[in-house]
Amino acid sequence: MERRKGTLETMEGRIGYTAEDGQRIRITDYSGMDTEVWVPEEIEGIPVKIISKKTFLSRKQLRKVVLPETVEEIGDWAFAYCTNLESVWLPKKEMKLGSRIFMECPNVRKVFAYGPETERGEIGGKLPSGKGEEGQRAALLAASAGILDTEYLMDPAEAGSESWIHKWDAKMNAVMEEEDGEGYTKMILCGEEDYGSSMEEFVKNKRKGKVRLALLRLMNPIGLAEEDERKLRDYLTAHTKGCESEESWEVLLGEYGHEQEYFEKFADIGCVTEENFDAMLTDMTGEYAEMKAFLIRYKAEKMENKDFFDGLSLDL
Repeated sequence: MERRKGTLETMEGRIGYTAEDGQRIRITDYSGMDTEVWVPEEIEGIPVKIISKKTFLSRKQLRKVVLPETVEEIGDWAFAYCTNLESVWLPKKEMKLGSRIFMECPNVRKVFAYGPETERGEIGGKLPSGKGEEGQRAALLAASAGILDTEYLMDPAEAGSESWIHKWDAKMNAVMEEEDGEGYTKMILCGEEDYGSSMEEFVKNKRKGKVRLALLRLMNPIGLAEEDERKLRDYLTAHTKGCESEESWEVLLGEYGHEQEYFEKFADIGCVTEENFDAMLTDMTGEYAEMKAFLIRYKAEKMENKDFFDGLSLDL
């Protein structure tokens, strides 16, 4: 195979590549400080088909990457340790995907799969609202490689289909139903535990993982069965403020403390009550002033008015 190396200087940085037999371009590396990278469809008139392993490894400034429709393969760890990466755009087709392509990318919340029907102006544009089906599919696809860490669900071609959602929820239910302490002994025996880790800490972290999963699925309910929705709601309410364990509240405040849509969902499913309301406000320091104001409004509109009318009686 004839291979010729080259570099492409763009406004976003330098893209290293290899031209293979004049038939395809393999992107091999990237350097630059821009927060967005748009990989071109072709270089030297040759289609870009492969993103090699570790191409964007540890590019911590990156927040968005858009790959062209010509891409057919993404190598191992292609975006690993891009800790600030938030959104990725992939062509909606069958591709060869490597292992752990989004390893240690905790902020990837949307992976969009776009097809020929997608308007060119929409690709890589402003992120659609999570309330629409496109945004929900993107959130679930991102979670396949993130929260669920399940590579067989990282499938742009099938993401959002009925069969794909069924498999996604099957994996979700398996995670939610697993005993909180399961895996601790194996972790200890394999020497994978952090120094000072205890069973109590392990269980707490396991519950927080389940809370993140439950919140994400409820915020993106496309195709969610009523029974599964009820189970997720029950789990969150069982671990809200004032319960024996409070991981639902801890995750909400610590990780989504400035996102009102999460607070709205948290309140609507019954995690905010008369009994725990004051304790929640006590936990909310000045940095959460906006969400604190939301909870106060919520109580005035949903709780106090309800109590007033419930107190009225038509009995003579």
